[in-house]
Amino acid sequence: MNVTELRQLIATELAEVHTCLPGVIVSYDGACAVVRPALPKQLANGTALAPPQIVQVPVCWPAGDVAGRQALISVPLRQGDPVKLSFSERALENWLAGADSAPDDPRQFDLSDAFATPVVRPGAGRADTENVSVQYGRCALKLTPAGDAILGGPGEFRVTMPAVFEKDVSVEGLFTYGAGMAGKGGSAGTRIAGDIHHGGGTIHSDNVVDDGHRHHDSRGGDTSGPLP
Repeated sequence: MNVTELRQLIATELAEVHTCLPGVIVSYDGACAVVRPALPKQLANGTALAPPQIVQVPVCWPAGDVAGRQALISVPLRQGDPVKLSFSERALENWLAGADSAPDDPRQFDLSDAFATPVVRPGAGRADTENVSVQYGRCALKLTPAGDAILGGPGEFRVTMPAVFEKDVSVEGLFTYGAGMAGKGGSAGTRIAGDIHHGGGTIHSDNVVDDGHRHHDSRGGDTSGPLP
């Protein structure tokens, strides 16, 4: 066998070894995806061979198991979303079925043994190069190097569990509550500047209410405050 024949043989074998390819989501059920390689395979005679769909492809998310509770960070995947396909060195059937035993099939780097990792196709989006950013549509959470956390978007920020704020809270917009308000003034007391409108119901006090307002008495002095 001469060098040319040897190179042709190596090229023929390498043509069936798959390492990494861009892919496209066909469907995704939250567990596994059906994915199609984005690039066709070109044969030696110049013919382009359409890639087959790959079924039961595990999608790679940051995941772990913390004290028996599953920890998972994921994003929605839709038909047509780009992914990176990585091909396993060994057949995956047994592993996908939950076993870590030796594969029954000796194939290696096969097109059917793929993992999918979501990616952003160049030109389709741009990453924030200054902050840690979590973005979906028009909603974004930014963590800045200065230590700020900024959540912005046109929708509603809803908390469905008790919340405790250990530092001061400033509200620059309208503050509205629906189930009453309770609290303690602390050493600084409670101060409100501006008008207060009370409509309906009764204002009760368990102690003296002093509004600081005084009238002149008949002798030219001021009246005293309310008696305890």
